[in-house]
Amino acid sequence: MDEFVLNKLTEWDLSQLIPTFKEHEIDTKSLYLLDDQDIADLIPKMGPRSKFKMSLKLLKEQNTANPETVESSAQVCPSTSDTSDKGKRESDLQGESSQCQPPNKKQRLAIKPGSDSDEKILSDVKNIMECVHLKIPHQDNKLNNFLRDKIKNLKMDKMVVGVFGRTGAGKSSLINAVIGVKKLLPSGKCRACTSVMIKVEANKDNSKYEANIEFITKEEWKNEMRDSQDFPGDHADQESDQRDDDDRLDIDDKLSALYGEDWENKSDDLMNDKYFEEIPEFLLSKGKTLTVETAKELSPILLRYTRSASKDGDGEDAKRWYWPLVKCVTIKVPNQDLLKHVTLMDLPGNGDRNKSRDKMWKTLVGNCSTVWIVSEMNRAGSEQEAWEILETASSFMGNAGQCQQIHFICTKSDLIVDSEDSDDSEDQ
Repeated sequence: MDEFVLNKLTEWDLSQLIPTFKEHEIDTKSLYLLDDQDIADLIPKMGPRSKFKMSLKLLKEQNTANPETVESSAQVCPSTSDTSDKGKRESDLQGESSQCQPPNKKQRLAIKPGSDSDEKILSDVKNIMECVHLKIPHQDNKLNNFLRDKIKNLKMDKMVVGVFGRTGAGKSSLINAVIGVKKLLPSGKCRACTSVMIKVEANKDNSKYEANIEFITKEEWKNEMRDSQDFPGDHADQESDQRDDDDRLDIDDKLSALYGEDWENKSDDLMNDKYFEEIPEFLLSKGKTLTVETAKELSPILLRYTRSASKDGDGEDAKRWYWPLVKCVTIKVPNQDLLKHVTLMDLPGNGDRNKSRDKMWKTLVGNCSTVWIVSEMNRAGSEQEAWEILETASSFMGNAGQCQQIHFICTKSDLIVDSEDSDDSEDQ
């Protein structure tokens, strides 16, 4: 199955058929050749089959009405034979170039704004780049290899938007608002905020909300436990004492979250399997997948894996948080055109009292193609953490880093009350 068929099934909201079409190797040419019997064999269920037949019929009618556009978008260039005759090679390339021209002015004007979906545009671009790839001479040299690698990477490229800001700035709420899904990422008036890296992507496989949780290894957690017992003694150096205090707070946060605030008084082995009964995937070094129908169902389940505290829960149940064992959470959202080409990355805030969370953003900012710096409206100009992120992100622009754009976003503007309005209300 090629990209054209994949994109069409996604566009028609029939992504559940993708595995079947892959298994039967349905490419662009065979898609147009499918008859009623073929479709019935491929899609036994009446509902999806009816939707597919109608969509395919409309596609064929569109192609009949505008064959030039179809030909230019779905065309695949013939491959060239390898020959040592330079003159013949140049002649072959000239002949092929006429078959792989981009749409002319008349064709571009015939495409009305908004008439083509993002998937079709992306498919067109990939077809063009495939033509370019086939034209690259077979000689093994630095330039040809460079071009092949670039085209290969182009097919895999996806914009990564890192959302950075101090703890409590509203990063999770901002992502919820951008994708238009309320309460997807846990947020609200909790004492603490996001404690692990969260990636938000599109679910192209089905219409459910999924969260893939990646844990650290048992060996890594053992090392964390070992560190909790290896604090140095007294120091004359005040700066060194401060670092030790930060380390103690960091480890105490983690152990208190997983074992309860009385973790130091527990007599049994803290690596005992009984502490991980609810997350056997951690013991087996496997990932955990949560699948639900709605974002509202997913959000409360994620609390234990992504946030260091919550106002929800009572007694023993409120003390068991698993974020110290989580490396990353990838949330897949259905029916999201934006997320098909963009990954939003929610990170723990800088300036956090927890040392490991405060450091995490510094190691990841260089991997983002776009950086969003989030700050509260009433403190955006003076907030030290925001300017620290800006300085760090700027160092990666044009300096062997991937960062191409930086945006400064002010949140919580709806909480700002004009002082004159406030005075008037008091007078009244």
